[in-house]
Amino acid sequence: MRLLHAVLADIRFQLKHGFYLVYAIITVMYLIILSFLAENILSVALPLIVFSDPSVLGLFFIGGIILMEKGQGVLMVLVVSPLRTSEYILSKVLSLTIVSVLAALAITWFSNYPTVNWWLLLVATILTSGIFTLLGIMINAGCNTVNQYMLRTIPYMLLFILPCFALLGFPYSEFFVIIPSVAALKLMLGAYHGISGFETAALVIYLFAINYILLKLAVTTFEKRIVYQD
Repeated sequence: MRLLHAVLADIRFQLKHGFYLVYAIITVMYLIILSFLAENILSVALPLIVFSDPSVLGLFFIGGIILMEKGQGVLMVLVVSPLRTSEYILSKVLSLTIVSVLAALAITWFSNYPTVNWWLLLVATILTSGIFTLLGIMINAGCNTVNQYMLRTIPYMLLFILPCFALLGFPYSEFFVIIPSVAALKLMLGAYHGISGFETAALVIYLFAINYILLKLAVTTFEKRIVYQD
């Protein structure tokens, strides 16, 4: 019940500060761009855009959200609140995942792409959003300004995003799939282009495990660097 109330509070906070409006504007911009693309280009551009939405935007938004709450003194209340740190972080992940899912479904639906595995798209978006939101929470630990946070994200973005180009015809090794972002994009591409059941199961299990590990690391980092400021 605490988690549910926390998620609802986060949704209200995001609505109040215009995060949903930003997502809506970006979604419309994506749809306008996609409407001008030929079908052969759309088949590549659409999954990349849907992948980038929960990854890039989620990573940057979570930094802004935590910094805003820090400035408003919300994090100080967390120390004496019955809300656990894990629940606080899960609330952030779930609330941003809801936005990512809505955007991914809207972009795909209005793009009229002929073959979509909607259930796989849903799962891929949830797992991708979780990874990058949790990563953003850990990067945010110790940051006091947006500029500081943005600078800290650069090496992580290079590490996680650049290997994804291997799936687009660049030199590729099967070992790249061990990088969570590559595994997530491969699952996302499978939602549009098809993927075997065995590979789907393997990627889902792997990405779920990565989410679990990152959650544990995020809770530890958040408590040490933000809540108790060690």
